[in-house]
Formats: sequence, C-alpha cells, structure tokens
Amino acid sequence: MQRPNPTSVHYDGFTQYQQKLCKRIKSLRKQHAYTQEDMTDFELSLRQYQRMEQDPASITSLWQVYKLAQAFGITVDELLDC
Repeated sequence: MQRPNPTSVHYDGFTQYQQKLCKRIKSLRKQHAYTQEDMTDFELSLRQYQRMEQDPASITSLWQVYKLAQAFGITVDELLDC
C-alpha cells in the first residue's frame, strides 16, 4: 500500500485518522479482554500487532484491517468508523 505523501493536502487529515484508528484498535482489544499476545490467534504476529497500537503508520494493508475486524467480531466498516 502506498504511503501518504507529506506534501499532500490530505496528509494531515489522513494521519489524524490513522491515530484515531490506533486508539480504536487498542480500545476494542481491551473491551474484548484480549492481550496483545491473544492477537496472534487472528494471524497477526505479536510484533506486528504491537506496532499497530503504537505507530499509526504501521497499519498498511486492507488484509490487516480485515483480520482486526474479524478478531473483534465486527465488519471492516464498523472498525473504520472512528
């Protein structure tokens, strides 16, 4: 997936959305009483998942987003509704 260009007029809005998504993922994990280690049950490596919670730019693929939605029992639409 292409990284956003910092000179784009959309860059600030996109990075703000990425930060919201990180917070949402962490919140959903805690709501489900999952540990970060539990996320490996959903085909996410521990380090990969840890990066997703800490670095908004690390969520780089629709496949990752799909697996996160499956882990939380929601649709991709619901996950992305930040």
